Amino acid sequence: MKKRPYRKQTNIFPAVQYKHDLGQHFLYDVALLTSLVDQIGLQHTDNVLEIGAGAGTLTRVLCNAAAHVTSVEVDEALMPNLLGMAQEIPNLTIIHKDIRKVNFQGLKLGEGFRVIANIPYSITTQIFDLFWGTDVPVSQMAVMVQKEVADKLVAVPGSKAYGLMSVRCRYYCEPKIVAQIPASAFTPSPKVDSAFVNLKICKEKLLPKEEEQLLWKLVNASYRLRRKTLTNALKTVTDVPIERLQAILDAMGLPHTVRGEVLSVKQWVELTHAIRD
Repeated sequence: MKKRPYRKQTNIFPAVQYKHDLGQHFLYDVALLTSLVDQIGLQHTDNVLEIGAGAGTLTRVLCNAAAHVTSVEVDEALMPNLLGMAQEIPNLTIIHKDIRKVNFQGLKLGEGFRVIANIPYSITTQIFDLFWGTDVPVSQMAVMVQKEVADKLVAVPGSKAYGLMSVRCRYYCEPKIVAQIPASAFTPSPKVDSAFVNLKICKEKLLPKEEEQLLWKLVNASYRLRRKTLTNALKTVTDVPIERLQAILDAMGLPHTVRGEVLSVKQWVELTHAIRD
């Protein structure tokens, strides 16, 4: 994306006080938001779930681009302004609720809906857990997150940022950083820069449900005990003899001293298959 100057614009809801405990950092640059939405391929036939309407700036951009936008906002102080917007915009529904307590089936968003959000950094992982590995029929997530988190989402094995979140993300999604946004673009400015990340949800499951449970049991053990070799970490969660584990590593072309933090998603899937068999 061609770099452009970011303009911090004024609060269109001047009576509303920003709430630190809700992680409110609003982005008012309509041109920037429009550019970001254009780059994620949103179609006029798409249904969108927006997490955190905030001041409604992104909400308006989404309503111009999508068939229907359902926006969930937890801050009661913002509701009068947002409900007023919904009266003006026919393809907008505003819901006052904590996104973590929403029944997605009840929203009737349809198959393959899109999740788009400028989410509070403190609940980023919780937001991902609402959709990754669940039966919620989402096809894409496009989220504004802390730059450090974005680096983890797109990290590859062997890189400094690669970790448990990287494995989970690449198992469920195809991640791509769309743009990096400086802290100065937000009101109020956070202490760190941000990035807008597009996460295309993988249609094909790499493992059946029962094997997925084993996969995350193994992955979590390796990262919980990351100072141990992979075989020693896996011994704590499986009854497979260490000789068998070492034989599996041999077949995969991995040394017995390997640690789980260097394995790719493909290797984790292969390892899970072998242990399951």
